[in-house]
Amino acid sequence: MTEPERLLRRRLRRSWQALAVSFVCAFLAAGAAMIYANKVARDSERKWCGIVSTMDDAYRQTPPQTPAGRKLAADIAQLRGQFGCP
Repeated sequence: MTEPERLLRRRLRRSWQALAVSFVCAFLAAGAAMIYANKVARDSERKWCGIVSTMDDAYRQTPPQTPAGRKLAADIAQLRGQFGCP
């Protein structure tokens, strides 16, 4: 094998290595972004737990009498479950 062929092979190998490292870095960055976004969303939902829990407790103590009130109470209870509020 001649010297130019060896140089070409070495450059090609380095190019593939650089491409592979780039893909790994992009994959890690995307994973970190998803983890961070999920954490921020959970924290945001937790901030609403106080009011959602208070409203749900109030509706459970004195159930609403109107259809609209019952729907609102059901939606609040569902929201409490989705947020994972105690």
